Amino acid sequence: MNDIKILKTQSLLKEVLQEVLYMLDDTRLNALSIIKVECSKGKNFARVFLDSSSVSTEEQKDILKLLKKANSTIRQYLQTSLSWYKIPNFAYEFDTTLEKINKLESIFKQIRQENDR
Repeated sequence: MNDIKILKTQSLLKEVLQEVLYMLDDTRLNALSIIKVECSKGKNFARVFLDSSSVSTEEQKDILKLLKKANSTIRQYLQTSLSWYKIPNFAYEFDTTLEKINKLESIFKQIRQENDR
């Protein structure tokens, strides 16, 4: 698969996965936001990155367990709505990029303050 096809696949998966999360029975899953989806070249595997800003660390563990349980339902929905021959296996994780950026900014701010003295 070329890069454009992978990007299209990732974009489509992100859109449809967000839709299916909203349709699930658990309100904790309904409220999740998908940051991005990274798909392998053969569409066998996809990593789904979720927004962690409004979810505590303890809730994150519970949500990941719920997503693992709901995986077959999610894949069935995708199979029906996308009509793809094969649906990737999903791994879910919370995106911590924003937290890391905030920590780095805090460190740089502290360094600047110390240098200004």
